[in-house]
Amino acid sequence: MRKKTKRIIPLSITLATAVFFTGISAQVAASEQVTRIPDQMKAGTIIEFDEDNKMRIIVEGEPVPKKKPIMRKVLSPEQQKLLEEEEKMVQKIREEAKDLPVYHLENPAPQPGMRVIYDGEGLIREIIYPKNISPNAYKPLPRGTRKPPGTYTYGKSNNSITIKGTTSGSVLGEGRFTNYSDTVGENDNTLKKGDCATKGEIDNPSYGTKIASRNLENDVFAYVYKRDNGALPDAVLDIWKTGVELYGLTWSSSLSFKGRYYYEFNENDDK
Repeated sequence: MRKKTKRIIPLSITLATAVFFTGISAQVAASEQVTRIPDQMKAGTIIEFDEDNKMRIIVEGEPVPKKKPIMRKVLSPEQQKLLEEEEKMVQKIREEAKDLPVYHLENPAPQPGMRVIYDGEGLIREIIYPKNISPNAYKPLPRGTRKPPGTYTYGKSNNSITIKGTTSGSVLGEGRFTNYSDTVGENDNTLKKGDCATKGEIDNPSYGTKIASRNLENDVFAYVYKRDNGALPDAVLDIWKTGVELYGLTWSSSLSFKGRYYYEFNENDDK
């Protein structure tokens, strides 16, 4: 299963832009009492909150390296047609969902003993709860279900998941795609290329759901299959390892990109 934490947020950042981040380590000093978990630190930073809820830096990270631009290739007529169909569906979902409520999900409040791990881009990768409050950690929805209709926003990367309908409808996720290398998925399945994990606290479709997705940095379209779920503190979709090759990319453990996904559902599919 994908790393388990709790629902998380941050602010807005377009990862397609090649910007050099030093993280906010300089702004949030160690042994300083903070009211919320920092959205971003130096790459690889690990922080922990002591008994007085003061933040301690356990592992000092490194400056986030400049993000290399993703190369665009000339698309075939078939690929272009897929993009046009995807664009029509995305606009349809947005139009039908424009009057739905919007919910903004916050990072959990710091608690004594809580530890936060930041990824290679300095964004939240995992929140580890102390044993005495572990029941408050990641709680996925029952498989085959989603949050009530609405748009749910969270994360430093401007992530949003829009859900339209209850017994039948559609889901649109927009924001950051990350990758992971676990070996076993949600159904004790061996994970393989083409598998993905959704953010289980908001969108936990049935095992094997076919998901249409697009790398917005190079316009490569790909179908992936939901065979896992996880906390995804700052992402809308987690692609299993070499599955990133489906998006015209070369795998590395810290790779992420701006993307979006959608799928349609009905109650018969979720049984």
